[in-house]
Amino acid sequence: MRKASRSIPLGVVGAVSALVMSGCASADDVTADCVMAAPDGSGAYQIVDDRYCDGGSHASYFWYYGGTASNGHVRGGTTVRPQNVNITSRSGKYITRGGFGFSKGGGGGG
Repeated sequence: MRKASRSIPLGVVGAVSALVMSGCASADDVTADCVMAAPDGSGAYQIVDDRYCDGGSHASYFWYYGGTASNGHVRGGTTVRPQNVNITSRSGKYITRGGFGFSKGGGGGG
């Protein structure tokens, strides 16, 4: 008994490979806010100037990623620094470029 073999055109394999690789290399954009370490009574964090978070973590301030800002406070994000994304502070000072670990500028997370 012989098994039939199907061939896949080389162009299809190349197109699928390119599609998969573009998905791996693409990066989302995430906004970071420098915030006071203790949330307020509603669970939101008070946004402070980026300079308090420049150069890394501090006991009183840290970067807060994602979330929605309103009236000088942010909520709905995370203190865990996301990987393989473009991170920019709302003021544009803090930038990390995503994809395969390449980064430039900015300080660490909290």
